[in-house]
Amino acid sequence: MLESVGLSVPTCGLLCLSVSVALSLQGLTGVWIHIPPIHWLAPISMLAGVIYLRFRPSCRSRFNAAAMLSAVLIIQLPVTCALAYSVQSFSLPLRDDLFVGIDRAFGFDWVIFQSFMVEKDVVMTVLSLVYDTFFLQLSTAPVLLSALGEMRRADRFVSSFILCVLIMVTIGALLPAEGAAGLVGSDKAHLLFQGATPLAELHALREGTLRTVRLDEVGPLISFPSLHCAVAYLVAIAFWPFKRLRWPVALLNAVMTISAVTHGAHYACDCVAGLLAAAVSFHAAERLRRWCALILAPMRGAAVPPAAPVSAPLVT
Repeated sequence: MLESVGLSVPTCGLLCLSVSVALSLQGLTGVWIHIPPIHWLAPISMLAGVIYLRFRPSCRSRFNAAAMLSAVLIIQLPVTCALAYSVQSFSLPLRDDLFVGIDRAFGFDWVIFQSFMVEKDVVMTVLSLVYDTFFLQLSTAPVLLSALGEMRRADRFVSSFILCVLIMVTIGALLPAEGAAGLVGSDKAHLLFQGATPLAELHALREGTLRTVRLDEVGPLISFPSLHCAVAYLVAIAFWPFKRLRWPVALLNAVMTISAVTHGAHYACDCVAGLLAAAVSFHAAERLRRWCALILAPMRGAAVPPAAPVSAPLVT
C-alpha cells in the first residue's frame, strides 16, 4: 500500500519514530515549537493529489513519489526543530573546548581562518549564496530524483535525512556546543554570518527561561555535527549515478561544506562529523530497506528484491 503512493515502509516508520520522539521530548521538557496551521496545508494538499491520481495510472507513479516525499520533508522540518530545541533543556556541559582542541590538533583555528576569509569579498559572496541553497537542495532533491524515474533513490534520500537528523540530535544532546559564535567577542562580531547559533536562545533553553518558540523564529542550535554538511553529502551521493549531474552537484555541495565553516560558524570537526553521520545514514537506510523487505516478503508472498549490483550501468 505504501509503495503504491511512492513511500516505503522504512521512510514511513522513520517519520513516525521522529514525530513520536519529538512529541515525547517536548512533553518531557516543556519546550514547544508553535506551528501555524497553514504549515499543514501543503502536505494535506499533496496527499489529496496523490489520492486523486490513484485513478490516473498513466502519470501517477512519479507524481506520487515526488508529492509524498515532499510532504514527508515538510512534516519533518518542524519535527527537526522540535528535536533540536528540546534536547537543549538537558543542559549537559558545553563541549566547545573539546572541539576547539580537535581543530587545533589538526592545525585549524576558526578565528584565524575567518579573519582571513572575511577580506575575500567575492569568495564570501559566493559562499553566502551557496550556503542559502540548503533548503532548496533538500526540498528539490526527491522531486528531481522522482522526475528522473529514480523513485527508490528519492525515497532512500528522504529516509537517510530523517535517520541522519535522529543521529545528529542524539549526538548534539550528548555533546552540546555554542559553535564558533562563542569564540567571537564584540570586537569580532563582523566575523559572524547568517548561520551562527543564536546564543541567547541556546542559553535561555539551557536555563529553562524559554519554553515556546515560533517555527519561523527557530535557529540552528545543533553545532556538532553540522546538518549543512550532512545534507551536502546526501544530495551529492543521491545524484552521483547521474553522469551529467554528478560533478556539478558534487562541486556545489563541496562549496556548501566550506560555507558551513565561513557562514554557519561551525568548527571544522563539526563538518567532518556531519559528513560521517550522513554517510552512515545513507548506508543504513539501504540496509533498513533490505531488512524490511526480508520481513515483509513472506507476508506478501513475494521474493526479496535483489540488491543493486555494484557494476550496474550508470544513468545518464
